[in-house]
Amino acid sequence: MKRIGSVKLLNKITTTVINFKKTAYHHYGNKPSSLLKFFYYSVLRLNTFWLFENDLTRDLPDNPLDSCYKVMKPSLEELAQIREGLDLPREFYYDRIFNLKTCYLAFKDDELAYIHWVLFSGDYNRFLILPSDTAEINYNTALRKFRGNKLSAKVISYICKDLQAAGYKRVFGVIHEANLPSISAVEDAGFRKTKKIKSLGPFNRKIRA
Repeated sequence: MKRIGSVKLLNKITTTVINFKKTAYHHYGNKPSSLLKFFYYSVLRLNTFWLFENDLTRDLPDNPLDSCYKVMKPSLEELAQIREGLDLPREFYYDRIFNLKTCYLAFKDDELAYIHWVLFSGDYNRFLILPSDTAEINYNTALRKFRGNKLSAKVISYICKDLQAAGYKRVFGVIHEANLPSISAVEDAGFRKTKKIKSLGPFNRKIRA
């Protein structure tokens, strides 16, 4: 068991290091200063996050995807096959980094465009303690050529309706206060702000959802 745990930890570290540069460039632009900016926000800065909540017991906003897009919830084996041969940012590898098991992918005309992970009770969670009838959406990104047209908001709405159909009562999101596109996306999908969370680099207290 110790050997298996050590292998998983090594895989997590290796995947994080390999993807650090391309994730920094993906979010902050293809320039060396992006590495410093990504490191600063991830490790050194006192950050403020907003906790957002969506009540799945009510009618949800109608936010349909454009007809050229389709969404799927792949198995981890299917995800690995889809990633094969592609140069993707870190968000596409959180099954390897945090052992997450559930994500949604969006495709435009069969070309991979977007990923969003969903966390449940018992999954690794940086900020929240989730009860069994609650989920969290986290770790998402759209590839650069597919940004715009509110793709994130539309996929989030799709995910919320899928969770609602499965019997979940609430879904949360934790978003950095400076991430205005993500804040706009969850608000368009019906989420509301509930509280602030402070974090020094990777360190913060967990709260019960």
